[in-house]
Amino acid sequence: MLSLSVIALIVGALSIPFAFFALNGGGVFLSLIFALGGLVLGALGILRDPERSGLALVGIACSVLGLIIAIICFAASGCAICQMQAALRSIL
Repeated sequence: MLSLSVIALIVGALSIPFAFFALNGGGVFLSLIFALGGLVLGALGILRDPERSGLALVGIACSVLGLIIAIICFAASGCAICQMQAALRSIL
């Protein structure tokens, strides 16, 4: 059976590629679910399974990285939309 630390590592690692779904705006919720889930599972993994706390810490680190990437991608997609609207106004 998988421990919470291993699950936190898997979910945290999945949060990094799913963070790039935030570039289309609506995908930010999916990336936030993975990132926050990895954080919670990592914290629980550290508390319940001290032998595998290293895996939980790596899962937390991946989740934080995925969260940062998601925020940056979401902000970049918002900036791109504003620039596109300004370009369309200048053409029309």
